[in-house]
Amino acid sequence: MTKEEALKGLAYAGAVWFGNSKQHFAFSAYDRLNGWNKLADKWKEEAEEEWDEAEEVLNRLVELGCKPADLQETLKTIEFPFYDDPKQQIESDYQPNAVEEMNQLLMAFEGDYTTQKLIQKWIEGEEAHMAWEEQYLGYIKKLGYENFLIAMM
Repeated sequence: MTKEEALKGLAYAGAVWFGNSKQHFAFSAYDRLNGWNKLADKWKEEAEEEWDEAEEVLNRLVELGCKPADLQETLKTIEFPFYDDPKQQIESDYQPNAVEEMNQLLMAFEGDYTTQKLIQKWIEGEEAHMAWEEQYLGYIKKLGYENFLIAMM
């Protein structure tokens, strides 16, 4: 992976976090209005973490010589659908290949300790994110969807 490709990959990660943050804030607000407060709290927590990660990406990109417009252009290429159904919210957000993609990005920044340290932190966060989504999808299977929604109240 060239340096330019690595920077584009980093910009893509930032764009995903910016978009996911907005998406997860919307999920949180909708779920709270429907009384699923536990799920709403989880989405809000995720949204805030993703916003922080997006800011870190943007700051690092600027330090590496990129412009905020680079991130904006990347944002235009990604769709962030909004779902009313909590199961769809979780299923659509569950991206187990994200960790592997971030590991590839980590390798692309070999020799750039600062960026690698950030990416490693993000990988750990993504692994935790995937774990709770797997857990909640498991609850839906075990409890049934209606019972899951009641448990989220």
